[in-house]
Amino acid sequence: MPKIYVIGLDSDRTFCYFVKLAASKGLELEVINLREVITEGDWSIQLPVDGNSWIRSGATTYHLDPNAGYYCRIINLASVQSDILLAHRWQGLVVALTAWLEQIPGKVINRPNCRGDNSSKPLHELSLQYYGLKVAPSITSSNPIKLAEFVSSQQAIVKPISGIRANSRIVKQEEFSNFHPSQGPVHLQKFILGSDVRVHVVDDNYQAELIQCPTVDYRLDYQLAEHFPNHQIPSDLARQIIKATKAFGLVFAGWDFKLTPEGEYWCLEANPMPGFDGYDRRCEGQITDLIIDYLTPKTKLIPTTSISNPNQLITAQQGASIYSDINSLREHWLVRGSSDNIFATLGAASYLDCGEYKDTQDTYFQKASRYNPILRQHFGWLYNLVQEYLEITLGAEVKYREDAAYPGFHIWLSSAIPTLPVASMHFDLQYQYLTWNKPENIDFSQSLSFTLPIQLPASGGGLNLCDINYMEYLDIRQHNQLDWDLIPRFRSQNYHPYKVGEIVMHSGHTMHQIAPTSTVQQSDARVTLQGHGVCVDGVWWIYW
Repeated sequence: MPKIYVIGLDSDRTFCYFVKLAASKGLELEVINLREVITEGDWSIQLPVDGNSWIRSGATTYHLDPNAGYYCRIINLASVQSDILLAHRWQGLVVALTAWLEQIPGKVINRPNCRGDNSSKPLHELSLQYYGLKVAPSITSSNPIKLAEFVSSQQAIVKPISGIRANSRIVKQEEFSNFHPSQGPVHLQKFILGSDVRVHVVDDNYQAELIQCPTVDYRLDYQLAEHFPNHQIPSDLARQIIKATKAFGLVFAGWDFKLTPEGEYWCLEANPMPGFDGYDRRCEGQITDLIIDYLTPKTKLIPTTSISNPNQLITAQQGASIYSDINSLREHWLVRGSSDNIFATLGAASYLDCGEYKDTQDTYFQKASRYNPILRQHFGWLYNLVQEYLEITLGAEVKYREDAAYPGFHIWLSSAIPTLPVASMHFDLQYQYLTWNKPENIDFSQSLSFTLPIQLPASGGGLNLCDINYMEYLDIRQHNQLDWDLIPRFRSQNYHPYKVGEIVMHSGHTMHQIAPTSTVQQSDARVTLQGHGVCVDGVWWIYW
């Protein structure tokens, strides 16, 4: 069984619990106690994602395998250091290590820059509502009149406005009689009467516990609480929170609910770094088992000639052959981009050849009719392979639109490969440029975008995903005229590394951009096959 890396603090009860239990199961662990790294003296770190990474502090060297599984509880203690040198050591180590964990191809629970809106309870509660969960009404204010009015209209609890853990309690109206705005803001939420339910989601699985306590916060009055592990939540709720966990960019999350006597589940929060040890003891280690199972997937015996990853359509050798064919068609490349960011495409692209970039002398549809035969002639076998994969994955019929552009190739040679995040953050809304039969009957939220990497730079390539979807963005813009470039700054971003031959699919409705490559060699190229699709009457129509 492969080694699992565990990174955290020796003063963190959950970290210590996981290390002890995982070790008792005979697992090979590489335990990195951040406090030891810091206190041993000045540290150094080697960060390339090439198998030769390490952290060195004093006489100790921790070798880091980028393909391994990592369970992380990274807590930055820089802000509590009285020694400025220690504070700088903490800050630098955490920044360097988290940057590396964002890039590696291995499995990480959880990547450090995953969804962070839990640190702002008002924003977090709004996000939960976007995923269809029932969330109690709340108010955040420093106005004593508004706060008192909220409490007078319903029984309410006071909660921390940030992600710092604190006990919740019933708040009374008279508490705001001498309240001064400088004491705020305060976050109040309607009190939901009922039992507590804690659900730990790990990838596609969950473990739930029902807690009954006569007081408001069972964590504070734990001696009065009665726990019922292995609680079964409704299947539709389970699917809902598993989907939301992934949408938040998380593998592991601790969901808190209130279960009313009427059987309604009200969502309180989704914790991105849950302290789960107490719950795990009561369910005899099931949560730990789910974490370990995710980090150490069971290997299957497969023929040596087959491809083990079901998403890997072609081999690296086939990718090199395709790239050679693309080079042989260089006279057909369409040069794109500005003078300082030139790249090319082989094939028409709706996002480049329609809308504001439209060339009335050589339209998107004219380019498509000219390039589709060339693409089909040279890469017909590849289009058949993609079509077959999509039909199996989507469970529906898949067709290429003959009246639009076939999926085509993005081509970035070494001098054009971005090494900074200069590519635009965007949604894939290209379907708006095409004509559709009875568009009023089409659910355009049922769309897809896919990328098949053909050639990648030696230091890799990938996609940056920002945790905001298109409908959420429209809602924000409706109420706040924010500059487009400002929105991603307030949202978590996740890096999805590409692998040659491994297709990547998403809806296109999550904000994303081409991720920069750290270093570029003269012989590097970044070539991908790009396509989009819309489902119409049960058939997925593919185009670019």
